[in-house]
Amino acid sequence: MAELNISERQAGDVTILDLEGKVTIGEGSVALRTAVRNLIAGGRTKVLLNMASVSYCDSSGIGELVSSFSSIQREGGSMKL
Repeated sequence: MAELNISERQAGDVTILDLEGKVTIGEGSVALRTAVRNLIAGGRTKVLLNMASVSYCDSSGIGELVSSFSSIQREGGSMKL
């Protein structure tokens, strides 16, 4: 089973990523990075990360959140937690 499950939904022009599990070094941070890059590639740069079901986030996960935030901002978008 995946360390981090990500489901995607839309609310107007905002893309909501529902995260469930652990955002940790390895599979969890790679899944988040891939999801955010796919959104940016699709031109969707208003992103809300719903972390209500995240049970643990290590320093690598925090780094990935910061990197995702920076990538989205570079494209003129915004990311909220």
